[in-house]
Amino acid sequence: MPLEKGKSQKVVGKNIKELVKSGRPKNQAIAIALDKARGESNAVRKQKKTVQKGIQATKSKRRKRAATTKRSRKG
Repeated sequence: MPLEKGKSQKVVGKNIKELVKSGRPKNQAIAIALDKARGESNAVRKQKKTVQKGIQATKSKRRKRAATTKRSRKG
């Protein structure tokens, strides 16, 4: 069975049980389950960074556009 997604203690515990049941050594099962949980949080963090970069890029474009229009009106 595939491992569950999530980083809560309950999900990590279920993943460890599932991996041990499938024949993995206990220490390896713990490492895999924690890595899976860490991967979930990293994916969310990367997604947030991408969104923030897009917002910042949009704001800087607006500022540049506003600055150029002000200059052209004066001249």
